[in-house]
Amino acid sequence: MADDVKISRDGPCERPCAECPWRLSNHGRRTSAGFYRKDNLRRLWNEVRGGGLPQSCHPTDPNHPDHVAAGAKPGSTPKECPGSVIVILREIRDIAGGNGGNVTPEAIDAYLARRKKGIKSPHGMMYWLISRYSMGATAFGEGALPNVDIDEPGIGLPPELASG
Repeated sequence: MADDVKISRDGPCERPCAECPWRLSNHGRRTSAGFYRKDNLRRLWNEVRGGGLPQSCHPTDPNHPDHVAAGAKPGSTPKECPGSVIVILREIRDIAGGNGGNVTPEAIDAYLARRKKGIKSPHGMMYWLISRYSMGATAFGEGALPNVDIDEPGIGLPPELASG
């Protein structure tokens, strides 16, 4: 795995929507549902980094009342949140970059030692590094990661989650 981790397949990149909780300009923004409060962003990040199910893009997921309140239309097809994929791929790049571009047990140990708020282990590591990234999740039925540009500006974790 190279230290320039980037998902690049044929076709355009999926971009985080204007309402994405990982869009830095939304952090702290007031809404009736409190989507962008620190506690909700921490909750979302804990689910994502722990290897829970893929986070859905809120405006595309009519299966959740909060998402309907955020504008999801009845009958729309839920898609994976490109913003959540970007923040996770940046964590994977951090793991690989810390070891000359290779994900090894030593690189994972070093990452876990310096990044307490990063991908949780062991389930999160297995889920993201093996199931979703390396295997493309096709064997597990979750589908391939969306085609994203992990260097897209304006997307990231809040400062309190991005360090430590």
